[in-house]
Amino acid sequence: MKVLKVLALTLLSLLLFLSLSIFSLVFLLNSTILNPDFITSELDRLEVAPLAEEIISEQIPAKELPEELKAALINTITKLEPVVKEQVNAATYSIYDYLLGKRESPDLVHTLRNTFLSSDLVTSLVDELDIASLAGEFISEQLTEEIPEEMEFMVGAIDDILIELEPWIKEQISAAADPVFDYLLGESQSLHIVISLEPVKEILEDTLREAFLESPPPELAGLPPSMIEQYFDEFFGEFAEMMPATLKIDESVLGTEMPAEIAAAIAEAEKGLEQGREVISYIQLGYNLLIGFMLLLILGIIFIHRQVKGATRGLGITFLTFGALELIGIFVAKYFAEIQLAQLPPIPSPLQTWLPQFLNNCLAPLQVLSIGLIVGGAALLIVSFVYPKWRQPV
Repeated sequence: MKVLKVLALTLLSLLLFLSLSIFSLVFLLNSTILNPDFITSELDRLEVAPLAEEIISEQIPAKELPEELKAALINTITKLEPVVKEQVNAATYSIYDYLLGKRESPDLVHTLRNTFLSSDLVTSLVDELDIASLAGEFISEQLTEEIPEEMEFMVGAIDDILIELEPWIKEQISAAADPVFDYLLGESQSLHIVISLEPVKEILEDTLREAFLESPPPELAGLPPSMIEQYFDEFFGEFAEMMPATLKIDESVLGTEMPAEIAAAIAEAEKGLEQGREVISYIQLGYNLLIGFMLLLILGIIFIHRQVKGATRGLGITFLTFGALELIGIFVAKYFAEIQLAQLPPIPSPLQTWLPQFLNNCLAPLQVLSIGLIVGGAALLIVSFVYPKWRQPV
């Protein structure tokens, strides 16, 4: 009888040990990959602006990207980073609500329209964009290479023109966002946007006139201001006639195939999410069943011992042993992971800072669990030694 009891206790303890191993892995998944709070917090920790600055500095030669334009670009990324991360977080929670069974449909179109493809986001982004700084030097370089000599005065006026046009450009982008997104996502079968260019002509005329009068072509030097202005009126009249009265954006601009391609990509993504949801549901079911199974194993060990001393000592040894081995395994994993990180090809410094902390944060839940099992196991062992003395009559 005693031999059977020992065999039963050994089997139950071994099963409990193995169950704890599986439980630890699923617990780690639930605490990290399957936890939207963990995903968003780790993405928030990644500093995108310094990462972009380093990549731009390394990948794009200085002669191709002037320092002024680089500074404007980095400043823009810095301003946009919080806005973009906010939308990434919102999309992440929306997707995880479906994956974790909190809503029945993935509805990626709705998610996209409320996050990355929303007019509110576009408005926030364009409000932060410094269009004059970002586009001014590029346009100036293009004009310098292609513009006739008699029209060189336009190059110096580019910055002023862009500054004047910037509010109008941002307003048109914001107004066009919803119709364009509705068309691309298949919520609208047609696209028809007409933008009047009269405000552009007025700004161009006023700004170019001022630049022309301040620095007329050499052949007009010495002429009375009235004649110079008359020459400009003739020049700009011809220029204005070449400009269209409106800018039209329709299906031909974006392409009729694009909505179908986007719809196919979204359908494929939703299919992948459905498969992921099914796998996760099995993982969660197995996780709950495993917890119940471990409780039955613990009750079985207690029932076979039928005494506090034996039950607490047996369970304490199992928990303490598993917790200690798991904690050692975590430190070993960290050690070898750091070696592997050190052997990686050179990566941007923000990633060098982020990756080790990301690794630590990934293993932190498992480390807390192992320490909890060690503490719990030690407490049970202490009880197994102390309890008999409590039971002794004084």
